[in-house]
Amino acid sequence: MEDILNTARSLIELAIAEDIGPGDATSEAVLPVGLELHGRIVAKSVGVVAGLPVAEAAFSRVDSDLRFTYHVQDGVRVEPGDLVAEVTGPGRGMLAAERIALNFLQRLSGIATLTRAFVDAVAGTGAVILDTRKTHPGYRLLEKYAVRMGGGRNHRMSLHDMMMVKDNHIDAAGGITAAVERARAGYPDLPIEVEVRNLDELRQALPLDVDRILLDNMSLDEMREAVEIAAGLTPLEASGNVNLETIAAIAATGVDYISVGALTHSAPALDLSMKISNLQSPISDLKSQLGDSLVILGHHYQKDGVIQFADFRGDSLKLARDAANCREAKYIVFCGVHFMAETAAILAQPGQTVLIPDREAGCPLAEMADLEDVEQAWAELGQAMDVEREVTPITYVNSSAALKAFCGRHGGLVCTSSNAQAVLTWALERRPRVLFFPDQHLGRNTAKKMGIPLAEMLLWNPSRPFGGQEAVILQKARILLWRGFCNTHQRFHPQHVTAWREREPDIHIIVHPECPMEVVDLADEAGSTAYIIRQVEESPPGAKWAIGTEFNLVNRLAEEHPEQLIVSLSPAPSYCRTMNLITVEKLARVLEGLARGEIINPVTVPPDVARDARVALERMLEI
Repeated sequence: MEDILNTARSLIELAIAEDIGPGDATSEAVLPVGLELHGRIVAKSVGVVAGLPVAEAAFSRVDSDLRFTYHVQDGVRVEPGDLVAEVTGPGRGMLAAERIALNFLQRLSGIATLTRAFVDAVAGTGAVILDTRKTHPGYRLLEKYAVRMGGGRNHRMSLHDMMMVKDNHIDAAGGITAAVERARAGYPDLPIEVEVRNLDELRQALPLDVDRILLDNMSLDEMREAVEIAAGLTPLEASGNVNLETIAAIAATGVDYISVGALTHSAPALDLSMKISNLQSPISDLKSQLGDSLVILGHHYQKDGVIQFADFRGDSLKLARDAANCREAKYIVFCGVHFMAETAAILAQPGQTVLIPDREAGCPLAEMADLEDVEQAWAELGQAMDVEREVTPITYVNSSAALKAFCGRHGGLVCTSSNAQAVLTWALERRPRVLFFPDQHLGRNTAKKMGIPLAEMLLWNPSRPFGGQEAVILQKARILLWRGFCNTHQRFHPQHVTAWREREPDIHIIVHPECPMEVVDLADEAGSTAYIIRQVEESPPGAKWAIGTEFNLVNRLAEEHPEQLIVSLSPAPSYCRTMNLITVEKLARVLEGLARGEIINPVTVPPDVARDARVALERMLEI
């Protein structure tokens, strides 16, 4: 980050010279000296934030008494109305710096937003989105940082850190082979990428052992054929005619990288505004007014602004227990995603009401398995074996109440990342097989840790008959893993582990077991959010951690333990988008409703579903 801020400082000086000059005439004439103001930077459109440290530096440079408070971190997705940051301090300095700070923030957030759109468009294909050198003069480090915050990766930073042998070089050198040989002889330590215009040139480039080959303006058919020809020997990058309408089809050809110049040269600014207002939050007063009738539960992945008001904070298992023990409260407000609030509603006492600040705070992982698909899988397993005697259904707590109820009816139970091994052990002591849904990675990592061979685990694809498996193969399996995954933890890759080990050889890498097996295997250890927190809290000053889990938690740990080095395993912060839908404003709205006798966003579960789901949850809580 220091190199980013060093670049920003020189740009901030230029901006101050051209925008403020000798002074802000209007603010100096209108605002009295010593007037203190509160500014709220608010999102006016959907986007991804990037550039908050730069905006903070701009405010501080104009007036060092200005105090800048983050309400989100770079890399997080925001919705219209979300509070992004707060500025407090001298009014004259605040208004003088406002446009400079917002220019940086809106520009970089626009790049991050467009990058995230491209990254989302290729999700699941394995293709990586790259930027280019098409950046604004002087802004390259900042704009490439914004690309990373959007989930993309940086191509070469400049002409001197990687060699790109393009068509002009090839033509001038008399051919691909001659150009590559000269490049390698001139700078043997630099990576080499070769641009090819057709499949014949690709065939010429492949034997040269370059680091990457760029397919320039090829058709989809040519790219598919190029992937077959390369056969994984050299990574392929697609370039040319790339936009949001074509990107998915390009990714589907099987190329490894797609470079997009538009990320930095054509990204529209994100619509943000700063409003002057009183930022005193009413939540503390409302909590006092509601007294013992109210309990607020907050998941570790919540934003700092929200989690500060939680009476209990924890991971899914702890909050499930806290919900069951909140016997005196009349209202339980759950700051988390919807399946968590459903769990609290299932375990609630008669007369208790569970509420959630935003009904749209769902969980993409939970939605990867629904009751109809699970019942179909159960029926198909019944054709291959005595399913009620041979298979125990286990649902991760990240699932709907209907799936918890299914497990309750069929002798199964719920698990969390904290107790998954204990739950799997319990299940396999009673029946020889387990159907584990919806997170394949948690199931695979846990079973592997227990010593179960990968050969005895099968991936169940709900979109194919019998999960895409043959009956005889099913009968040999012990663990049937549903094809589901967490988008947040899917963003951690083996190369992230390798990069941190090279950068900090003595760093300790700990990841959440929802990460892919390849990441878990390379990490020093894996554990639930509660386990990760405990490991950090029990470590001495000077400990170094690279943590593979949701960034709000990682950032909070870093702030709470400045005596340790605590960083995210991924260079781009990995946020849970739906968890971040819960905001201070939405929490305040729910509490204001309770104070006037209005129930806003109640979470209810049908009695028959709650009854069966409670059976599965109580089985878990007894272990």
